[in-house]
Amino acid sequence: MTKEIIEQAVDYPDIIQNIAEQANLSTDIAAKLRACTDEHQIFETAVRWARQGTGCDRAVIYSLQARDHGTIVAESVQAEYPKTLGRTIFDPCFEARYIDQYQKGRVRAIANIQQAGMTPCYIENLEKIGVKASLVVPLLGAANRLHGLLVLHQCGSTYSWSQSEIDLAIHIATHSGHGLEYLAQVQACDQLRAELQKVAAWQQILPKIEKKLLASRSRLEVLQVAVQQTQQLLQCDRVVAYSLQASSQGKIIAEVTQSSLAPLLGRTIYDPCFDYRYIEKYQNGRVRAIDNIYQAGMTPCYVETLSNIGVKSNVVAPILVNGQLIGLLVAHHCFEFRAWRPEEVEKFEQLANQTSLALAAARLQEKQAKLRTTIAAITEIEGNLRSALNHSNQVETIAMEFSTILGEVHTLSRLLNQESAEPSEPDPLEAQRLLQIIARRLQSNVESWQALQAQWPLRQSEIGRLLASTLASIDSL
Repeated sequence: MTKEIIEQAVDYPDIIQNIAEQANLSTDIAAKLRACTDEHQIFETAVRWARQGTGCDRAVIYSLQARDHGTIVAESVQAEYPKTLGRTIFDPCFEARYIDQYQKGRVRAIANIQQAGMTPCYIENLEKIGVKASLVVPLLGAANRLHGLLVLHQCGSTYSWSQSEIDLAIHIATHSGHGLEYLAQVQACDQLRAELQKVAAWQQILPKIEKKLLASRSRLEVLQVAVQQTQQLLQCDRVVAYSLQASSQGKIIAEVTQSSLAPLLGRTIYDPCFDYRYIEKYQNGRVRAIDNIYQAGMTPCYVETLSNIGVKSNVVAPILVNGQLIGLLVAHHCFEFRAWRPEEVEKFEQLANQTSLALAAARLQEKQAKLRTTIAAITEIEGNLRSALNHSNQVETIAMEFSTILGEVHTLSRLLNQESAEPSEPDPLEAQRLLQIIARRLQSNVESWQALQAQWPLRQSEIGRLLASTLASIDSL
């Protein structure tokens, strides 16, 4: 008995030293895992130190892709054994038999896979990569969320895992799980920060978009601004404005699209189910976001229509002017399916509402512009008629001047006749003076006649032009 106590006492320094070395190794590993900045780095660090710390032949991280299979996403292996990185391992019994247990922290040390009661297909998978013994430890996060499994393999022979090796594997898996959870929290915080920044940016952008919409001079310009700004805001593949033309059909009247997609501008889209299934809902303000057109319960003909133009996901909002549904604002995602976030749908709805208000304002501006044009045309008509009347008066004056000239010529002609009919001997000097006066008056009258004759067609032509312009103005009203 004394001999046994002495032998145990001799072993204590080695045991204490091993414990201290194990503690130092665990501390070092924990520090290295905490220093990792991404998931891949955590996995690589875990398998490297798991193999070095236990001396096993292979250490892998088994990432759960689905409930019945997973993929090897990290590996450290002895050179003489097969590499398994990237391999998918299928075990239909995994969910039913193991997943709940691993979520509860189950650690399984298998000294001999042939004697562990595993399914034949799973044993076959392990044999293909040379496994004879394995140690499986879950990577758990908060609320027992299972991120994957840390798996150690012995390939040269069966192997009984020591408690210190199991403890080290648990330690590595625990700190790996903590690291993954921390990264998930960081990513969630980064995503939240990015979303908040995007919301803040949207809050600054939306007033600018509203200003651009209201500054548009026509309804078509409003719609073009709307589709352009929506595409930039949502970063989607295509945005169109769909105008309801008649029962069960509409026309694309504004569009912005990726250059690799076929343009739809001017295309008429027919959907016989639209009237009775959707129009009343959109009239009531419905906004619909569809992540996958094949899973949205839409009519086959409508799914086919969207599929033919490359749509995989879309979001649709009504365009209402003075409470009347006149069309739809539609965003398309074509190259992949897209899960529309609630804040994206909200901003899209805001844009559709702003578009509706801008269209109402543009319609009012167009009516005001038409009224101004009508007033201007009436004013022009009034001016033309007044000018024509003035020219007519001038023509009348010319006619009166013609009459005066004719009267004076007639008087002069009578004087000449009287002078030539006198029986007495005329005074030659008196006769000459009279003839000179008559000649000058005749010359003056001829010149006046010629001037009036030149003005007459001009006045008549101007009157014709003014009347023609007046008729054209009346026709344009």
